[in-house]
Amino acid sequence: MHYNFKNKITTKPCDVKNGDAFAVKVVAVAGYDNDWAAYEGPSHWSDPDVADYGDKLSKEQAEPLFYVLANSGRYYRG
Repeated sequence: MHYNFKNKITTKPCDVKNGDAFAVKVVAVAGYDNDWAAYEGPSHWSDPDVADYGDKLSKEQAEPLFYVLANSGRYYRG
């Protein structure tokens, strides 16, 4: 199948067509204060850029994606 990757921010809902795809990258970071957090960014960003400049996910969004960190005893840095 052919996919047409689009920007999830600049694409209007009414412009979505069959075969359109939207990619993001999510990175989780174990902090130095017994904490952790997850960040989202564009798929073409490097992992460190997503960790440094991405949008922070809520705890409810992050926990299902990162089972190990969610159950590590660390608290989620909100």
